[in-house]
Amino acid sequence: MKKTISIFLVAELLTLATTLVSYKFFLNAQIAFLSAFLIIIGSMFSYKRLVDKRVEAGAYSDDNRDELDKIDDPYDLYDEGEEVKLESQDIKAVIKEEKKRLKANSFKNTKIASGATMSMFRLIPYVFLVFGFIGLQNNQNLMIFPYLLFLLVGVVVGFFTGKKLFMSNQ
Repeated sequence: MKKTISIFLVAELLTLATTLVSYKFFLNAQIAFLSAFLIIIGSMFSYKRLVDKRVEAGAYSDDNRDELDKIDDPYDLYDEGEEVKLESQDIKAVIKEEKKRLKANSFKNTKIASGATMSMFRLIPYVFLVFGFIGLQNNQNLMIFPYLLFLLVGVVVGFFTGKKLFMSNQ
């Protein structure tokens, strides 16, 4: 946890050091950094919650596979459970059936993932990003170079911080 906080604090000290350039530079850097950082952290947290819920619901169980099968085929690409005999079926009917199944799965996956997409942990930072940008522009304080530079810094720091916080080595 100390390393996670120290990554954020070093980035904030870098942002604070921009006051030596100018106040406008600092304002752009701070708004851009916090926006990008919060978006990345919120996204990682939302998707972690989504994955945890799916795991608890049993969506990712692979109890029916033995250890050797898991090693030989870790992604279950060579499933031997269902074989379709195309000689006896009309190929067009099989294609229509498969399209229907894929469309149903697509809707189901969209519905399941919408919880992470529409999470407040993601929406509020995006609102902060938009209002921060508009506020800087309306007050004639927007400087594109520091804004874009610190958006990148926020994404990188957010990624490494989120990786430390939410991606455990279990």
